[in-house]
Amino acid sequence: MLAIVLAALTASASPSPSPTPLLKTIVTVKTSPLCGEFAAHTNAAITSAVQNDQTLGSTILMLRSHDLAESSLSRNAEIHHLDSLASSIYKQYRAGEQEVDQLRALAAKDTDPTEKAALKASADALGGALYRQHLMQRDLDGFVAFLYASDMTTGDDAGSRHPLSQDVPWAQTNEIGPNEYGYATGLMRGAPFLAGSESVEDDVRMAKAASEDFQSRMPAVMQDELNAGAHIEQAADHC
Repeated sequence: MLAIVLAALTASASPSPSPTPLLKTIVTVKTSPLCGEFAAHTNAAITSAVQNDQTLGSTILMLRSHDLAESSLSRNAEIHHLDSLASSIYKQYRAGEQEVDQLRALAAKDTDPTEKAALKASADALGGALYRQHLMQRDLDGFVAFLYASDMTTGDDAGSRHPLSQDVPWAQTNEIGPNEYGYATGLMRGAPFLAGSESVEDDVRMAKAASEDFQSRMPAVMQDELNAGAHIEQAADHC
């Protein structure tokens, strides 16, 4: 049998910027070969998902700083840090997806219909959480690429950046929502300027919009993780 310590630690689907992991790993007490593989691959996938939750929490907080409008040193440090966070999320996504693929392979060869369904549902829920994290990472990559392109165009001294022209309506907007700037693509879709023609204050507002966007998308990740916990427990009952 498997002693399950995988559980939802909270019933809330509204995460803080540094979310409490919803999943814990499985401890194998006595197992068949299939159950041993199930535990190993599940534990590894959970580790990747939980690590990404924590990294996304750090990303949300980092995007709320004003360092993009401070000194050149502070601006560069924030951009490099955001780049590093995106790379970490992608690395864990790839590692987790490989484990999810192994879980699907186990499900495919399982002869017990109930266990087979639970294995597949576990893999799908974990894969869903990882993919949602990956989509946020891609959007973060786009924003970082935009910031790099902006600095390459204007030079990396934040204090030397010229403000937007007064005839650009966006320049007078104090609060910018997630959909008003295309930070997700790095191309600022719909905005009347290209990378380097925005002000550093616009960069800060775009970062804030990205933070709010990511925060709003975290509950769906948490729900996938809650669903995964239920399905994994059901699959483990057969071990």
